[in-house]
Amino acid sequence: MASMSAEAPSFMGLRRALRRLPLSAGNYPYVVARVKAKKTLLLPKDTYSRMLQMEIPSIARLLGEGVYRDQILALGARYAGVDLIERATSMNLAQVFTQVYEFSEGQLREMLGRYLDRWDVHNVKTILRGRMHGASVEDITEDIVAAGSFPQEFLQQVAGLETLAEITDALEGTVYARALQGLGRDFAALKDLSEYEDALARAYYADLLEAIPPATEPQILFRLFVRREIDMVNLKTLLRLWSSKSTVTREVFLDGGLELPVADLKGMVGLDLAGLQGRLGRYTLYDAVSPWLADLAKRGVGLLERTLEKHHLKEASRNAGQHPLSVLHVLDFLAAKEIEVQNIRIIARGKSAGLTDEEIRDLLVV
Repeated sequence: MASMSAEAPSFMGLRRALRRLPLSAGNYPYVVARVKAKKTLLLPKDTYSRMLQMEIPSIARLLGEGVYRDQILALGARYAGVDLIERATSMNLAQVFTQVYEFSEGQLREMLGRYLDRWDVHNVKTILRGRMHGASVEDITEDIVAAGSFPQEFLQQVAGLETLAEITDALEGTVYARALQGLGRDFAALKDLSEYEDALARAYYADLLEAIPPATEPQILFRLFVRREIDMVNLKTLLRLWSSKSTVTREVFLDGGLELPVADLKGMVGLDLAGLQGRLGRYTLYDAVSPWLADLAKRGVGLLERTLEKHHLKEASRNAGQHPLSVLHVLDFLAAKEIEVQNIRIIARGKSAGLTDEEIRDLLVV
């Protein structure tokens, strides 16, 4: 039976202790300069068009000639094809995000740490989904991105646990366990994992907003960015429910959004198209989704979600340009790097699944 060291999550206690210490505002000029330099290393947009003309091994070779070189070389002897591309990009993403966190200081470091804990959320979900569906430890760890508070070694240990009860115990004392306790049972008793995932998202965003009170300009800008992101998440949830004509009895929307009240979102789920258009037309995000709503059932929610992600990325870049030496430049880079990895993976997976170039291109955020 796989086992966990009692000291495995001790780094969480250290992180909490550090959060109680007085903090400086942060080393913004240095961090912004570093992320701007890193942003110049992102793939040019025309690289994706080149990749669409390549076979998967050629895409891996192309990645091995640039910033993904170390990861491709390190993994190339054990993996090939889509597996190599996915593992290499995940490893690179974790490395880059960890670097950004580590060269930041003060309140900036604190806020970025809380923000990057979203990858712990991703990883816990990945492990649970894998365990509940009988996936191998290797398949589960392929999708792990160790860019949050949990180290790679800890995540691999949790992925190797044999029972859901052991996973419950391993996460004791974390926000992930608190979200589960709010449901009044352990993972083994869950019949619908999405119920826990909804609770986990609420816990993550509540914890994040608590960590960035609107006391200073950097905190105000960061908080606005997060609240806008909550709007985006809630709008995606609304459109998935509306498109599928689904009804749910549990709470699925997140509190804390910038302009989309939860009560309004709940009221839009059962509307017809004209009613939905009319209600959404009151909000600024409507311009981003309005061209898609009429054909949503035919074209699919996935494409509309990617459209929202493009809108979010463009808005983040525009706002960063208006605030020199601000946290928005860091958030802009983190979003752009994540999108790059998603695009690479979409191309690789799309080719493996036999999608046409046009179908793949529609899913890319460029």
